Amino acid sequence: MKQIILLGLLLSLFVGCTKYNQIDTGLARKKYHGNMYEYFHSDSYNWDSLLLFIEYTGLKEYFTGEKADYKEITFFGPTNHSIRRKIYEKYSWSADYKTKVYKYHSVKEFVEGEGEEYCRKLILSHIVKGKYEVEDIPMGTSGDSESGIIFTSANGTMFRVFSFQEPYEQTPDAGPIVLYIKGGAIMSTSIDVASTDIEPTNGIVHSLAYGFTWGQL
Repeated sequence: MKQIILLGLLLSLFVGCTKYNQIDTGLARKKYHGNMYEYFHSDSYNWDSLLLFIEYTGLKEYFTGEKADYKEITFFGPTNHSIRRKIYEKYSWSADYKTKVYKYHSVKEFVEGEGEEYCRKLILSHIVKGKYEVEDIPMGTSGDSESGIIFTSANGTMFRVFSFQEPYEQTPDAGPIVLYIKGGAIMSTSIDVASTDIEPTNGIVHSLAYGFTWGQL
């Protein structure tokens, strides 16, 4: 009998700890109880490079809800992987052609080298005025240029976003509804959206796939 009671106590402790960890991470939550700038601070693995760019370019008010006419925004966010790929985009080869010599080694070097105004444009091109969740984006396809919705960013650039219902196993139109983007100068660049509908208090974040290189939008 004592063994049964002890086993029960151990199981209850295990379940209690597991439940606590799930609550603590917040990974399954759609809503974040803070503004977008605070949300980025809560996930350094994905957003700490972006936070540095925001600091160096003075664009914080766009993400705190303090910017006039941009109280609520939708942000198609490039993660650290995308930003680092951009930073290390420029390089030369060593004298023996065996080693890449990178022009920039940090966010600060990149901003100083490429210019603050250029970096501001990079960030602003991912900001759209207003809140747009997946359910607000019309269905479409990559080949139908009239489908989806055309957004104009805070930088004045334009890109097309459409929703699409993925197949489930071999059944079409039975899987999750996801977002895709067509961007670039003539909207010919295909960009995957990895995570959608993250909702801080002042907007929506759609996180772009790790394979995206900042500047393609």
